Amino acid sequence: MRSEYPFWTEEKLRIQDTDFNGHVNNASIAALCEAGRGDIICAVSGLPHERGMASALRKVSIEYLAEIFYPGQVRIGSAIARVGNSSITIAQGLFKDETCFATAESVIVFIDRETRRPAPMPEAWRAGYSKLA
Repeated sequence: MRSEYPFWTEEKLRIQDTDFNGHVNNASIAALCEAGRGDIICAVSGLPHERGMASALRKVSIEYLAEIFYPGQVRIGSAIARVGNSSITIAQGLFKDETCFATAESVIVFIDRETRRPAPMPEAWRAGYSKLA
């Protein structure tokens, strides 16, 4: 399953990531997904304040597969599942030690900063995201 993901981000679990049940909370897992999405987007499109287009999360689906507990490191594997005209779909697997504890799929839409409407992404971005499929 790890081989499905060509791009990796590593994050440290924090005590504040836990909830009343003692495990890492679903909202913290969503934040881990966001960290991975941010890194893969920046790797291709550059930093948010440097790119000519903005991006918006259109949809996210997370499947929680196992509990995880503080402390530890999480590795977030990401791959581009689809490259559209103005959007990409990112597939992710989240791992603690050898356990895949969650998977996610997110749709990111690139938008024109002035009109705030979806706009075609530059061809260089399309090529860069395609390499991470």
